[in-house]
Amino acid sequence: MKKTIYITLLIAFVAFTTGCKKDFLSELGTNPNQPSAVPVQLLLPPVLTGLANYEISQNTRVGVWMGYGSFSGGYSIDDNTLTYYVNQGAPSVWGLYDVLKNADYIEKQAAMQENLDYFVAAAKVLKAFGFQHLVDAYGKVPYSDAFKGVGNFFPKYDEGQSIYDASIIQLDSAIAIIQNADVATATTLGNNDIMFHGDMDKWLEFANTVKLKFLIRESAVIGAAGKAELDKSAGVGFITYDAGVNPGYLNTDGKQSPLWAAYGVSPGGSLYSDGYTFLRAGGAGVEFLKENNDPRLSYIYAPKGADVAPNVAKYFQVDTDVKHFSGVFYGDRKTATDSGVSKISGIGHGVMSGYNQSVNLISASQSFFLQAEAALTGWITGDPKELYQQGITASFETLGVTNAATSAANYYSQNKNLVSWEASTNKLEAIITQKWIANAYTHSLVSWAEYRRTGFPKVNVLPLTMFPGYDRHIPTIFWYPKSEADTNQDNYKAAGGPNTDPQNQKVFWDK
Repeated sequence: MKKTIYITLLIAFVAFTTGCKKDFLSELGTNPNQPSAVPVQLLLPPVLTGLANYEISQNTRVGVWMGYGSFSGGYSIDDNTLTYYVNQGAPSVWGLYDVLKNADYIEKQAAMQENLDYFVAAAKVLKAFGFQHLVDAYGKVPYSDAFKGVGNFFPKYDEGQSIYDASIIQLDSAIAIIQNADVATATTLGNNDIMFHGDMDKWLEFANTVKLKFLIRESAVIGAAGKAELDKSAGVGFITYDAGVNPGYLNTDGKQSPLWAAYGVSPGGSLYSDGYTFLRAGGAGVEFLKENNDPRLSYIYAPKGADVAPNVAKYFQVDTDVKHFSGVFYGDRKTATDSGVSKISGIGHGVMSGYNQSVNLISASQSFFLQAEAALTGWITGDPKELYQQGITASFETLGVTNAATSAANYYSQNKNLVSWEASTNKLEAIITQKWIANAYTHSLVSWAEYRRTGFPKVNVLPLTMFPGYDRHIPTIFWYPKSEADTNQDNYKAAGGPNTDPQNQKVFWDK
């Protein structure tokens, strides 16, 4: 009897299992609300916002090195911070890998699907953009072994110049993909493109501008080869507008524009702690603007006074009295402490305009200054003087200066070194110094790289630390984060990580 029952149950089980689809049991373990594959279209916005966040992430360290800001005397700032000491804790842009792995996913997945050529191209451009920051900060970083997941948990570090070379190839590839795509069948970037809203002509110009940024940065290494590289994409052109990212920032927690969320006003209307009152105006920036009768002073910086902050209307008014602005030079703890928050300027409303402001990956002014240097070098056609002046004008426009074009023309028509093209004894110094001002608070990493590359602004504009008894200079490289020493130790050691010297070690283009 028992045997008959067992046989019956066995037949019933076999019939049940064979009558179902072969993946029945695997389907039971699948959560339909947690898909294993993400549509590539949905990853483009977080990649763009992630890159935008890192573009302004270093204001409280690198931005202070570059003379844009200073630390309030009302806070306890340790001596190491005021003497350019760099450790494995900060500053860091290593988190860019979290952003770039999504860009890599877009590139690889889109390449395997039909009609997603534009997504492949955009991903290539954004990966190149991010890797430039990584190379410029650390020198050697994982590239060829990056993003392999279980295929390689311990990626080797590639030489900076090889990453530059590979990135330029990827930018050329992206340009070719866009140019050769079938417009009739290619899926548009559409609303997922929170920078150019699917305008592929702008993506072409952006890619070529990023390429120019690479080539100018390594110009001391590649020499005349830069012209040959630019000739490959000569018909594309460069951006003449701000490449601004904006997903539709909201005045809610976690959804404000990043600069405003760091130094502005909370959704509830109060100032963020360690925000606006913590980061004060830098003496280098304020004094340069004052000495050169620059109307951008009242847009890059806010008037000093306890009654001026981004949560009051006075903050957004233009104050033309230069006596209402002052800054503190890096390391000058006594002045910062004696002056207090009410006597030192803060970030101005031209830089920090509101919770919904866009974040530029590359500004129009950056593009024009890059072109001006390329024209000065003979890499591209064009008048370097005109491009230089367009760069200044674009800066005025981005900051929202009243009557920007006229104000800019009045400014650069002054017979002043580093302001007027004709009066500037060193044209490259004028270009880089004006780029430095235009980048205030928004592109500190770019200014740091240009300072290391060219030595501009000079110390008479951007003096070294005024902390008593110390003569350290602005660091030349970042420490690798401790996580690399802990989890990728062999490759970290092979790249020279334990012997990193932020005061003397240089990236490959820093000649």
